[in-house]
Amino acid sequence: MAILNYVAQSAQSVSVTYADMPAGAAVVFHNEMSGADTPAQNGALPAGSGSADIAIPQLPGGQYRLRAQQSGQFLAETVKFYIQ
Repeated sequence: MAILNYVAQSAQSVSVTYADMPAGAAVVFHNEMSGADTPAQNGALPAGSGSADIAIPQLPGGQYRLRAQQSGQFLAETVKFYIQ
């Protein structure tokens, strides 16, 4: 089972750790209010376990989660966090 953990964030990026991630897992920013998914600019996470800094794209302020998906299928998500 894939795991995606929120660690910290800055104005430019969100730091995550991940484990048991399959190859080609894409990361999206999920807007909790609108339900819209915005693809992360750095694309896919490497397979396995590790850490990554995910660049924050131009997004409206609000509450978000990072979600890992593969071929449109949900794999894992972080806790909620805020973007201003």
